[in-house]
Amino acid sequence: MPFMKHRLKYITALFLGLLILSVSQLPGTEAGSLSTDYREFTYAATHYFDATFYGHYVYFPYWAQEHIWDRHVLGYDMSYKHETTFYPVGEYVAGRHLPETMDGYEMVYLIEDTIEYGHVHFSGDKVVITYYLPYWEYRDYGISEMKVVLEKEYYYGHPYYEVLTAYPVSGPDVAVYEDGHWVD
Repeated sequence: MPFMKHRLKYITALFLGLLILSVSQLPGTEAGSLSTDYREFTYAATHYFDATFYGHYVYFPYWAQEHIWDRHVLGYDMSYKHETTFYPVGEYVAGRHLPETMDGYEMVYLIEDTIEYGHVHFSGDKVVITYYLPYWEYRDYGISEMKVVLEKEYYYGHPYYEVLTAYPVSGPDVAVYEDGHWVD
C-alpha cells in the first residue's frame, strides 16, 4: 500500500508539471514578453525620456505611459474605437501574434525622435506631431509614420508640454485593428 501512495504522488506531480509546462506555452505567457518590454518602456519613459519642444520641457506622465502601453501594445478598448494601431513588440492581441521588431526602450526613443524631428500641427493647446521615419529606422522598426500628441500646460506660469499619446500610424510591421477586425 505505501508503494501505491508514492506512485500516486509521483503521477500527480508529473501531471501537475506537464500541466504547468503546457500552460506556459500558451500565447501571451512567454517569459519576458509582456513583463520585460513593459518594464523597459516605463523605466525608459520615467528615467531616460528627455525631450524639449520649442525650448519647453516635455513631461511624459505615468498615466500617458499606461495609456500608450494598454491601447497600442495590449489592445485595451480597441473595439470601442474606429481604428487602433499597434507597436511591433511581439504581443498577442485578439488572437493575433504581432510582429516583434522593437522593444520598450526603442518605443521611448522613437517617441523622442518624433517630438524632435516631426512635422508640427498646432490646434489650440494641443500639438500633433507627425514623423516620417528615415530609411534606417523604417527598416529596423517596420514603422514608416508615427504620431505624438502633446498638450501645453503651465506650472506657476511657466509653460511645458505633456505627452498625451503616441502611436505608430503605418508601416509593414504596424498591425491595424479597424471596425472590429484586423486589416491585412
